[in-house]
Amino acid sequence: MKRILTHLHPFLFALYPILELRNHNITYVDTLALVRPVILSVLLTGLVWIVFRLLFGDWQKSGIITTLAVIAFFTYGQVFIEIESAFGAPIRHRYLALIYAGILLLLALLVLRKVRRPNTLVNLLTLTGGVLTLFSIVRMLQHDLSIYQAAQRSSNIQSSLIQTVSDSAATQKPDIYLILLDAHTSIRTMKEQFNYDASVFQQELEDLGFYVAECAQSNYPITNLSITSTFYANYHQEPTLYPVYSSLVIKTLRSEGYQVITFENRSNGHFDIEEDMRLSRNQTLLGSMDLTGGLSEFEVMLWQTSFARIGYDMPQLIPAFNVESLHEWEYYEHYHQTYFILNELKRLPETEGPKFVFAHFLVPHPPFIFAADGEFAWAEGKAQGYVSNAKFIDSQIVPVVAEIIKKSKTPPVIIIMGDHGATGIPEIETPERRMSILNAYYVKDQARKDLYETITPVNTFRVVFNNYFGTTYPLLEDKSYHTSNMNRFTPENLIVNQCQVSR
Repeated sequence: MKRILTHLHPFLFALYPILELRNHNITYVDTLALVRPVILSVLLTGLVWIVFRLLFGDWQKSGIITTLAVIAFFTYGQVFIEIESAFGAPIRHRYLALIYAGILLLLALLVLRKVRRPNTLVNLLTLTGGVLTLFSIVRMLQHDLSIYQAAQRSSNIQSSLIQTVSDSAATQKPDIYLILLDAHTSIRTMKEQFNYDASVFQQELEDLGFYVAECAQSNYPITNLSITSTFYANYHQEPTLYPVYSSLVIKTLRSEGYQVITFENRSNGHFDIEEDMRLSRNQTLLGSMDLTGGLSEFEVMLWQTSFARIGYDMPQLIPAFNVESLHEWEYYEHYHQTYFILNELKRLPETEGPKFVFAHFLVPHPPFIFAADGEFAWAEGKAQGYVSNAKFIDSQIVPVVAEIIKKSKTPPVIIIMGDHGATGIPEIETPERRMSILNAYYVKDQARKDLYETITPVNTFRVVFNNYFGTTYPLLEDKSYHTSNMNRFTPENLIVNQCQVSR
C-alpha cells in the first residue's frame, strides 16, 4: 500500500487544479460537472506516464517528469492571465511557451541525470500533492456543509412560513410550469432599446389567456439571486444562497404530491433542486451525469486556464482546429438541448400529474447562436444577436404553451419570465435595463385579479398559492436591487420602477 501511495503524485497533481478551479467558482459549478474533466485528466496523465516510462526506462523518474509536465500544463493559462492582468497586455505565447518548455526540459534533465535516489523526491511530491488535493476537498466539503446548514436554517424558516393548504383547494392540483427565458427583457424595453417590436408576441400570449405584466422588473440582476428569491417567494435575508430544494415553493408542492421535473442544460450547476426527473436528450449516467454532450462552461474555463489556451488563442498551430470549431463544439449541444426542451414541454401534459416543471432556457442569454428562424448562426453584432435570439425563442414559446394548454386535463399554471434583463451587451446596459424583464402568467380569472403591471418574481408564487391552494400569503413590496453583492441589498441600490403603462 505504501508503494502504491508514493506513486500517486502525478494523479494528485492532475486532480488538484480541477478541484481548485471548481472551488473558485463553486456557486456555479456542481460536483457532477467535474466527472468528465477528472476522468480525462487521470487517463491522459496515465498515458503520458507510460510514454515517459517507455522513453526513459524508469517508473519513478518518469513519474516525476510526468508530475512536472502536469504542473506546467495546468499553470500555463493562469500565468498567461496574470501577466496580462499585471501589465495590461498579454505576453506572446511563443515567448511564454518557450520559457515553459525550457524550464521543463531543464528540470527533466536534472531528474534524469542528477537524481540518484528519487524516493525522497517522490515522497515529497506525493505529500505535497496529497496535501493540496486534501485542502481542495476540505474546501468543497466546507461549502457543502455550509449549504446543508443553510438548508437547515431555511427549512426552519420555511416551516414557520409555509401555510396549510385548504382542503377545498387541495383537490384542484393543476400542473405548474415555470418557464425561464434567461435574460429576456420586457417587451417595452425590446422596442425602446433594441428597436424590436414584439407586440405580436405579446398579443399571441394574451390571445391564449396570458396576463403580461408590461412594467415588470426582476428583484436582482443575476440568475442565482433572482431565481432563488423566486422559489423562496421572499428577499434574501442573509449572504447565503439557500438551496432551492428547501424553498417555500418546492416544499409546498412536494407536500401536495407534486413531481418535480427539470431539464439538462449548461446551467444545471446553478440550482440544487433535487428534482425527481431531469430530462436530457443524451444518454446519462445514473440519470444525472451527461458525459456525451458538448463542452460545459466549466470545461471551457479549464481549457482557457491551462496550456490548451495556446490552441484557443493561436488555432493555426493545430491543424484543422479553429476557435469557431471550439465554440460550435461547446454550443452545438446547447442548441440541440434547447430544441429538446421545447419538444419535451409539449409532451409533458401527457405525464400523469400533478407536476411542477422548471424549464430553464439559456435564450436570449449569450451565446447568441440562434438566428431568428432557428438556424444555428453567429450574429454579426451583440445587440443584433440578442434580438435574433429573442425573436427565435418568442416564436417558439407561443406554440409550446398553446400545446400545453390544449393537452392539459386541468387548466395549468404557466409562468413565463426573465430572471433579469438583457446581458452580454455592456455598451448599452444600464441598471434600469438590466432589471426590466418579461413576466407573463397563465392563471385562472381569480388569480388574474391579484396580478398587476409592476409585479416582481418574489410575489409570483404568493399569488399562485393564494389562489390555487387557499393560502393567505401577503404580497411583498416590489423591490429591485441592482447589485450582485449580497451584503449590499441597501436603499441606495434600489432601482425605482419608472414604467408607466399607456394603452
